[in-house]
Amino acid sequence: MLYATVALDLLGNELFRKKKKQRAVICRVSTNEEPTMRQPVPFALRAILSIVLTTFYLQAWGLDCAPANIDLTNQAEVDALSVTGCTTVTGSLRITGSVTSLDGLSNLTSVGGDLSIYSNDALTDLDGLSNLASVGGGLSISGNEALTNLLGLANLTYLGKYLEIDSNDALTNLDGLANLTYMGEKLSIDSNDSLTSLEGLSNLASVGGELRIWRNDALTNLDGLSNLTNVGGDLYIVNSALTNLDGLSNLASVGGGLLIRSNAALTNLLGLTNLTYLGEYLEINANYALTSLDGLASLNKLGNLWITSNTSLTNLDGLANLTSVGGYLTIASNDALTTLDGLSSLTSVGILWITDNPELAQCSTVSRLLDQWDDAEPGPGPGVGGFPDIGGGVNIRSNLSGCNSVEEILATGNTSQINPGLNDAWYNPETDGQGFFITVFPDLGAVSLAWFTYDTELPPQDATANLGDPGHRWLTGVGPIEGNQVTMEIEMTSGGLFDTPTLIDRTDPPGSDGTIILIFTSCNSATIEYDIPSINRQGTVPIRRVADDNIVLCEALKAD
Repeated sequence: MLYATVALDLLGNELFRKKKKQRAVICRVSTNEEPTMRQPVPFALRAILSIVLTTFYLQAWGLDCAPANIDLTNQAEVDALSVTGCTTVTGSLRITGSVTSLDGLSNLTSVGGDLSIYSNDALTDLDGLSNLASVGGGLSISGNEALTNLLGLANLTYLGKYLEIDSNDALTNLDGLANLTYMGEKLSIDSNDSLTSLEGLSNLASVGGELRIWRNDALTNLDGLSNLTNVGGDLYIVNSALTNLDGLSNLASVGGGLLIRSNAALTNLLGLTNLTYLGEYLEINANYALTSLDGLASLNKLGNLWITSNTSLTNLDGLANLTSVGGYLTIASNDALTTLDGLSSLTSVGILWITDNPELAQCSTVSRLLDQWDDAEPGPGPGVGGFPDIGGGVNIRSNLSGCNSVEEILATGNTSQINPGLNDAWYNPETDGQGFFITVFPDLGAVSLAWFTYDTELPPQDATANLGDPGHRWLTGVGPIEGNQVTMEIEMTSGGLFDTPTLIDRTDPPGSDGTIILIFTSCNSATIEYDIPSINRQGTVPIRRVADDNIVLCEALKAD
């Protein structure tokens, strides 16, 4: 205000000096009139000159408005601010009430704090903000029922915190925001009943915090977000007329969670094909026209996953590359879902809920999460509740037969995990010094076993042998793979000599010595059930690998 005060002082001194001079000047209008004094400058003219000169100085130096925080609650207060000519509000500016025009703010170039324009029922445009370039805090435009456009914000290039555009019933587009490329904290576009386009955000590349596109009932697409690559917080998409997510085709990262809920017209998720990272969760809920999850193939790890109440969803194939869910995996109340085959790559889950899917009959894919096949290191470990790949609870119910319990899933699924990764030397630690050599032939669908053991009684102390112990015995067998077990006939031989082509004596008839049932329960555990009638011996031997090197191979082949 210093410059304005000096200017007024100069103007006043000049007018006073001229008035004194005029009093000394006598002029004649005509030869018949008495001499008169020249009239001084009228007061009204002085006032006008003062305002003009004051405005000039204020604009020239870009002076701050006073006070720091300003509330404008009617049109007269807006117009009065224009008289001061100030260009900068250092604090926050709130405009609410019976304001009909912002033309009185045409000098404004920056707001240091928040700018709030709300509940102005007759305000139709923001044209008076045409020189606004910077808002240091957030910008909130809400509850302006007659507002039709945002073109007055065309020069806004910097927004420090958030943008909220909420409950503006007549707003049809966001044109005017094209100069915004980054949102520091949050972007909320909520409950704008006539909004049909987000094209005004076509240059927005990143939102530092939350992005909320919520309850805009006329919005059918998100095409205006085609340059968006990153959302730092949660992303909420809830719009009843939305038909696709194609406008998010460049979105690669969401630091928080992604909520896709109550989009009654949404048919697919193909717009998310480039999304590779979700920091917290994915919730897909109550999208009644959604038929598939295609578009999520780039996701391989999630914190939590909820797929619920999507009445047209028939499969989960779009999740084919998902390998782990750290927290909840909930698949519930999807009326048309028939299969979980899309979870074929899933190897670990925190808590598993599969409930109330009335057409779900194919759950064998999740049997790998429920069985015991990787209950030893290296691997996920034993888990909680006896499920190696599940860290917490399991709730499976109210689906079709075959998918109503852990037992049903394990019984109906293809649980055979026998693969060449089981090829190894195995033994029972309680009977160290004897053991088994197991070989899997996947192409033949068979397994061979050699049991290196001893006689049922110790040989006489004076018994001798040229090589080894006189009590050594070995049994062999071959049998077909059936699920996780192999039944084979025992064959014992005699009469041979070391490294000599000698005719071998075999049991007659073959297989009459007994049977062995080999049952694998994991990549590092199995049991041998034997029945040898010739010596009246039956029993069960728990076995494990001599070395753990091939466990990783077994689990990898199991996953394939």
